[in-house]
Amino acid sequence: MAINFGAEYRRFNKEMEKKHRLYAQLEMTQEQIDALDAFDKEEFLSNNNYKRHVLSLDIDENTDAPEDQPLLYRKFGDALSVELKVTFREKCDWLEDITSPELKRKLLSLSPKDLAILDLYVFEEKTQQEVAKEMQLSQQAIQKRLKKITGILGED
Repeated sequence: MAINFGAEYRRFNKEMEKKHRLYAQLEMTQEQIDALDAFDKEEFLSNNNYKRHVLSLDIDENTDAPEDQPLLYRKFGDALSVELKVTFREKCDWLEDITSPELKRKLLSLSPKDLAILDLYVFEEKTQQEVAKEMQLSQQAIQKRLKKITGILGED
C-alpha cells in the first residue's frame, strides 16, 4: 500500500489549524504553541516515515503451504521477526523445558527449519532418511544441517 505524503500532510495541517484555534481559546503563549507544533510535526514525520518503509506481510497462519505465503515471508521469514520464530517454536514443546539460559539462547538462534530437523531427529527419534523425506531434502543435506546444529550448540 502506497502512502500519499501530500494528502497526509494536508490532513495534518488541517488538524494543526483546529489545534491552533483550541490553543488560542486556552490563551496559550506563542512559545507553548510552537513547542507543541514542533512535537506534533516530528511525530507526524516519524509515523509517515514508518508507514513508507514498512510493508505488511499479511501472513496466513492457517496454511502450512509455503507457496501460499507472501513472497517476502517465504524469502525472509526467518530473519524478519522474532514473533515468527516464537510462533513456530511453540510447536516444539521441549524448548519450554530447557533450563540453561545459554543453551536456550543457542536453540532460539536456530532457524525454524533447523529446529524442525532437531525436533524430528532427536525428540521424535526419526532417522536422517526419515527426516529428509519429511523435510523434502536429501539425507546428505540433513546430515550437514545436523553437523551445523551440533557446532552451534557446542560453541562456547
